[in-house]
Amino acid sequence: MRHFIIDCDTAEDDIMSLFMLIKNGISVEAVTIVEGNISYEQEINNALWALEFVGKDIKVYPGSDRPLVKSFRSVEEVHGKGGIGDVLVKPSRLKPESKKAVDAIVELADRFAGELEFLAISPLTNLALAYLKDKSIVDKIKKVWVMGGTVYGRGNITPVAEYNIWVDPDAAKIVFNAGFDITMVPWDVIVNYPINDELWEKIKQMKTKMAEFYIQIYTHYREYSMKNEKIGGTPHPDLITTAIAIDRSVIKRSERQTVDIENCDCLTRGMTVIDYLNLWKRPPNAEVVYEINFEKFLSMLFDLLSWF
Repeated sequence: MRHFIIDCDTAEDDIMSLFMLIKNGISVEAVTIVEGNISYEQEINNALWALEFVGKDIKVYPGSDRPLVKSFRSVEEVHGKGGIGDVLVKPSRLKPESKKAVDAIVELADRFAGELEFLAISPLTNLALAYLKDKSIVDKIKKVWVMGGTVYGRGNITPVAEYNIWVDPDAAKIVFNAGFDITMVPWDVIVNYPINDELWEKIKQMKTKMAEFYIQIYTHYREYSMKNEKIGGTPHPDLITTAIAIDRSVIKRSERQTVDIENCDCLTRGMTVIDYLNLWKRPPNAEVVYEINFEKFLSMLFDLLSWF
């Protein structure tokens, strides 16, 4: 049994990532919520509503609703006001925990020392705060999977920065320099693997409840990405990262490299700086993914969409 915390700024891709973990037999010990894509309260509502949809009662812990230091903005234009388009959903039964995410992370790291994995598909504020509270979690958390950053300097919130890292670059700098075992899945890599028109139509034809749910929650994001980000379909940054976390064979090519974060208030805020030539003479601190096995990912996606 594998034990995960999934850290969310809960829009459509976060929801399907949660579902993929559950479908693949992962023990999700907590869903932690952090500032990011949409309004903070709606992120909480989305997580609880999604759990109700699949009939799972997993604890949802509210975390930080703002970055450590800087200001930020949410991106409703990308995901819709509700994160799944413009509809605003609410759970009918489940409620968030009163305990905060930072405390839950520290306690779960103790409980599952050496086994706990942290799926960071959102800004890294919660994990940074947990580390600042108890630095021993570095040795207790087995793996940190990060959806974030760029390798070629092609951003989606600024010309050079990916959104999750840009939101809280100070937290990202702490996490990347803390000593965690990190695998980083960059934005400008995953955009090469969208769900194109042919695959989108194939999903439409499945007629399963999960496939219909997928089409419903991704339509806004798909249209925005194709029109404004010039992506040839629906991007799956969080879901590809989740697939990699579940099955490393989804990685086709990766490299161990030294990654640091630009946390200035400047043009390059949030940029992931990769020491390709080892000029810093520092040991690598992350496995950086450069190519994925898209067919393997598609197999996992269609398996998920066939769930019910």
